[in-house]
Amino acid sequence: MSTSPTQNDSGLINAVRSAYSSRAKDGASAEYASRVAQSFGYSVEQLKAVPEESHMGLSCGNPTVTATLQPGEVVLDLGSGGGIDIFLAANKVGPEGFTIGLDVSPDMISRARSSAQRRGLFPPHMAFVETSLSETLPIKSNSIDCVLSNCVLNLLPTPAKNIIFQEIWRVLKPGGRVVLDDIIAKQELPPKIKEDLAYYVGCIAGAITVEEYQALMQSAGFFDPLFVDNKADVNVYVTAAEAESNASGCCGAMEPEMKSSGCCGAANANSKPSSGFADQPMSADSQNQIPFKLPEEDLNKFVGKFLRFNLRLWTSYQVYAMKPKTDTIEISSVQDTPLMKWWDAFPAVQETNIPIMQREDLRKKTERKAELRLAIIDVRNLDYAGGHIKGSVQVVAQTFHNNLAGFHESFGTMDDVVFYCGSSSGRAPRCAGWYLDYIAEQKVFPQPRVWILEGGMKGWLKDFKGDDSIEY
Repeated sequence: MSTSPTQNDSGLINAVRSAYSSRAKDGASAEYASRVAQSFGYSVEQLKAVPEESHMGLSCGNPTVTATLQPGEVVLDLGSGGGIDIFLAANKVGPEGFTIGLDVSPDMISRARSSAQRRGLFPPHMAFVETSLSETLPIKSNSIDCVLSNCVLNLLPTPAKNIIFQEIWRVLKPGGRVVLDDIIAKQELPPKIKEDLAYYVGCIAGAITVEEYQALMQSAGFFDPLFVDNKADVNVYVTAAEAESNASGCCGAMEPEMKSSGCCGAANANSKPSSGFADQPMSADSQNQIPFKLPEEDLNKFVGKFLRFNLRLWTSYQVYAMKPKTDTIEISSVQDTPLMKWWDAFPAVQETNIPIMQREDLRKKTERKAELRLAIIDVRNLDYAGGHIKGSVQVVAQTFHNNLAGFHESFGTMDDVVFYCGSSSGRAPRCAGWYLDYIAEQKVFPQPRVWILEGGMKGWLKDFKGDDSIEY
């Protein structure tokens, strides 16, 4: 078995990213999403407790029910989508816990972050990070109490499935647990199904058998995983869409096999008719020609085309396993964040062309600070031993992005805003860039001049240590 994704596997991953990014932009009707969610174990109370935009009818179970999450725990959701399971997990782990959602789709991440911000939930305690599940996860080893996933791992190519179970084992604390809901094949799927990209994106062609699933988990170290058939009606993806469409009267007397396309799918009424792409197999001649973007059709059409006639071939399972406790592995501290890079929880900086203010120039300005509209911003955390520049304001980088509006309200009327950290090579340009991005997005005018201090505090101490420009 190959242990690294091939060129064709990369094509599959890109197709999944494209398709689910489209779904994130289009969303799903509240009625459809609620029908699907309730069919897979979400209660009405749970759905009322999360943002409506967080669930779009893409689940095949409810891992939060059996995860027994406790206050203060650290939870990781693989393929978090709109964030429904992260929001439910956050309600259980509370303000002292951490919930991190990983997803390959930038649009899903943006959707989930927006929902979190509207509820006043921010990193580090709630974070959504764009990443591929086919690579090393951006999570510290031995830092997670519980890993969740909901109808996602079937979308990974086989080599990536092997990688993700190895990664789940790595990031779990000793004694940590994993709860997965996934589509699992009841028998080997026919080649015509396994080679069809549309079926793959629809969570079908990538489904493997219980035996194959078990072997992958055991190779990662999970020697006794428990598999439970959810006994859910996987036809709900189709029946929920048809119920909604029939209620609107747009379907008329269409044939059953046509009722999941066009205006009768779960997407919006402007979905384009089928282009025939769903019938294009991944043959040996075309495996390296998989498009990176699927036609703009409803994903549920792909699912429904197969679900209606082939229920004997697969079903929804919940999988539970634990990483054994041991005294020989050091558990990672997550006092700040379980992420390897804390900034992954925030949007990437767009404005990177930020001017540098020379230390001598700023030193002269500090002597006239009372008559200048100057703000000096120290974005170090607790690593400011040795003092700080006189008159500077402490704003911790790790939470700076959470309150850009408040920062601008305080400093937006300045002529100059100068950011610095230890060496002004990491946190300072990142925070300055985020502020410039905010200014551009808000179309602020007039706007302050934003700078990075040359050499940061290290350079300042080298030039001016011992004079009155440094406060301790």
